[in-house]
Amino acid sequence: MTETLAYDVESKEDNFEIRKYADYILAQVDIDASFDDAVRKGFMILAGYIFGGNRKRSKIAMTAPVVEEEMSEKIEMTAPVTTETVSDSERIDMTTPVTEEKTKANFQRISFAIPSKYAMDTLPEPNDKRIHFKEFKNQKTAVLRFKGRVKEKLATEKTEELKKWLSKNQIKPKSRFMVAQYNHPAVPGFLRRNEIIVEI
Repeated sequence: MTETLAYDVESKEDNFEIRKYADYILAQVDIDASFDDAVRKGFMILAGYIFGGNRKRSKIAMTAPVVEEEMSEKIEMTAPVTTETVSDSERIDMTTPVTEEKTKANFQRISFAIPSKYAMDTLPEPNDKRIHFKEFKNQKTAVLRFKGRVKEKLATEKTEELKKWLSKNQIKPKSRFMVAQYNHPAVPGFLRRNEIIVEI
């Protein structure tokens, strides 16, 4: 079963939540691609790392969601963490979401969460030098949950919806907004779990 990052819901109103996340680390890669293409391209690079493309040849399990950051905002989110041993190599579960954030013109940042048993100094070193890591502590976020198959238009609409809710509640965002997708691509839109996430 796919795991997600641990968090506590501090408050909830309809599809909006205020969450407090446990500490976590993200594996990240910057991609020169459109919103609709970046997650696929970034996922392939990060998947290479978690499936053994590192100096220890450790395998890291994939988690959900995958997160893609809204074009003009920044958000980081993580998701499930699991670990198991496969043969003589350690398997590290990939967490979700995978996150995407705008880093410079035409670039998106795609992120996977790393299982909680790892620290920055115990992570397997990636073979692909494009991959880097970032640690987050005591992160508080505002989240909007929604269904559907995420493309840039829907992501933009839902981001604006979260921005209006934040403004109404006098909450100031502290990062760019990110789109988190939790499901396999084959899952139909009406069953999909998606979120817009922003640090507050």
